[in-house]
Amino acid sequence: MKFTKVALSLLCMTVLFCGCAKNSDVVLKINDNEITRGEFYDGFNKIKDVQLKDAPKEMKSDGSYMVLALKERYVNDYIGKKLLEEEYVKRKIEASEEEIKAKKDAIIAQIGSEEKFKNILKENNISDEKLNEDFANEVKIEKLAKTLKRKPVTDADAQKYYNFNKQKFNTPERVRVSHILIDTNPENIRRNITDADKDAKMSSEEIDKKVKEEVQRKEQLAKELQQKASKNPKEFAALAAKYSDDEVTAKNGGDIGYIAKAQVVKEFGDAAFKQKVGTVSPLVKSEFGQHIIYVTDKAAAGMQSFASVKQELKAYLEETQKIEALQSYVDDLKKNAKIEFVDEALNPENLRKEMTDALVKQMDSSQKKALEKGKKVLDKTEKENK
Repeated sequence: MKFTKVALSLLCMTVLFCGCAKNSDVVLKINDNEITRGEFYDGFNKIKDVQLKDAPKEMKSDGSYMVLALKERYVNDYIGKKLLEEEYVKRKIEASEEEIKAKKDAIIAQIGSEEKFKNILKENNISDEKLNEDFANEVKIEKLAKTLKRKPVTDADAQKYYNFNKQKFNTPERVRVSHILIDTNPENIRRNITDADKDAKMSSEEIDKKVKEEVQRKEQLAKELQQKASKNPKEFAALAAKYSDDEVTAKNGGDIGYIAKAQVVKEFGDAAFKQKVGTVSPLVKSEFGQHIIYVTDKAAAGMQSFASVKQELKAYLEETQKIEALQSYVDDLKKNAKIEFVDEALNPENLRKEMTDALVKQMDSSQKKALEKGKKVLDKTEKENK
């Protein structure tokens, strides 16, 4: 197919972010490193696709406030990342395969299984290569943080924070619960079936039938487990360990720990707080499937004592101090670095100006729509009154 000069010009104008420019063009210089358009936008577009996945179409457009704000943050983070990479080389800070694997294993343990972990990566379009790179950076930044000078957090520091933030330690009513989750969500079941059908041998009708059968089987299993647990709550932990689809809590006999009502989905919270201590609930359906809830304790609302939160609070303050030290370190690196925005569209100052303009347009558009809607209501009211 041949393009006319006009058609070709129009096509060039639509190229993402960069007109007709080539991906090999240098858009940013950080000390001695030249960053190409392709390298920069490959990373940015992946972040944008994940973070704005569920955003309305107009918010995903290149000139929207959301995209500009995301780009401004990404530019700053990207520069910081590149400067840290230089420091790792200077300081000979490395991440071994064992350290990367340990990070990965810890995440898998939190999620519950390697299968669930892989599904999350697939849903967010994260490659193994990218994942290992992120884990390696996490290992390196932790090693760097240990070299930065920080004042040790004392009991007095923790007490001072506690005294000035007492409202944070005023806890609502809580219950301690264990649960058995039977995943009856048809979409989850469908995904498991299609993932297992690696050669795609099943027809859509066969998949639909199998999904229906599996939902029915799981619903029946949930009923049977609820009856067994209700008759003998002492067996609850063993049943949870064997049958619960929540693999993280299943390892602890279904124990979730103490929860406040606002921390969980409404159906679960309503049922848990109605249940008496030492009793098992009827089946509770939520977006996650069928729950069987066992309430083991209740705690009234009240103020947590300093002694009960001291160690947790000190750990929090140490982590906060570490983050602040790292941020200060990166800020100093930026001040002393030679940074050139070859493409002025990436200059944070210009991006902030564009963000302001985009926000004004967005507000004007919203006001215009509100006025139009109000006018229609008035016109309708006038017609009805006539």
